[in-house]
Amino acid sequence: MSDDAVRTSGGHAHDHDALAVAFALHALDPDEERDFGAHLATCPACRHTVDETLETLGDLGGSVEPVDPPPQLRSRLLDAVAAEDDALDGWVDDAVDDAVDDGVDDAPTGDVPPTLWTSSPRRARDDAALDDTGRAAPAPARRRTEGSRVVPPRRRRATRWLAVAAAAAVVAAVAGLAVVTQSLRSERDTAAAQAQREAAVMDMLHDAGRPGVVHATLEDPQGAMVGMVVDDGTGPRVLTTGLDANATEEIYVLWGLANGTPRPLGTFDVAGQVPSVHSVPSSSEAPPFAGFALSLEPGRTAPASPTRVVASGQVGR
Repeated sequence: MSDDAVRTSGGHAHDHDALAVAFALHALDPDEERDFGAHLATCPACRHTVDETLETLGDLGGSVEPVDPPPQLRSRLLDAVAAEDDALDGWVDDAVDDAVDDGVDDAPTGDVPPTLWTSSPRRARDDAALDDTGRAAPAPARRRTEGSRVVPPRRRRATRWLAVAAAAAVVAAVAGLAVVTQSLRSERDTAAAQAQREAAVMDMLHDAGRPGVVHATLEDPQGAMVGMVVDDGTGPRVLTTGLDANATEEIYVLWGLANGTPRPLGTFDVAGQVPSVHSVPSSSEAPPFAGFALSLEPGRTAPASPTRVVASGQVGR
């Protein structure tokens, strides 16, 4: 299933990508992990992202040598968290000032314990909420330090910030690793194909040197060697080197020459001038040939007789 198809189902949103990565990294707090786990059960896109992240982390662990992080990374993260805390402190201070301006001006000062302030009737009326029965619901618990200053849950916010930053970094690493992996696979496939071509050429040259094996060197009209035909009894093989690639509406044809009459033995394509081996189906009814020829024909099938011969050669034993 393609990524585009996956992301159209399950109520997927852009924020879910980072959450899916953080879920795979176990970087969510318990409440977030529980909520996202429920979403994950119905979202194929997020399951796909979690699976990709785990697979990528496995590839990273097996292929990347461990290195120390940049020394400035820790200080940058701590500075960013400190900056966020400073901004949050300013917001809390402004909120307290606004509350004082709105009428909470009878709060005691000096060394009066904060419990006396928070338990005053006026403060209780302002903070309480009424339920359906008209009774006052308990005010939410507040964390306090010296005096009556409200202290926000900084650690949770800092942890969330670091988790999101880590998730974003892993998303970037996943994308970068995917590109590198694709490039490495392409290079590997190219090298494997080249190794197979070279092995086939070596096998064919080895067979041509064996006594009794039919073989012929193919030359173009100017006398330059452009290939070879070898038949060890399992069917002719054609080695081409220096021939131009044929167009999609053309085909190369191998001909067997017997009693002066050319006989089409098979067709093949040439992709370029690099040495390549092409197998031609064997025919038990084929007579011994005195020579072979190659022609380049229009269309995709062999004609009754060659149109344009590009190479030929006599059989040697």
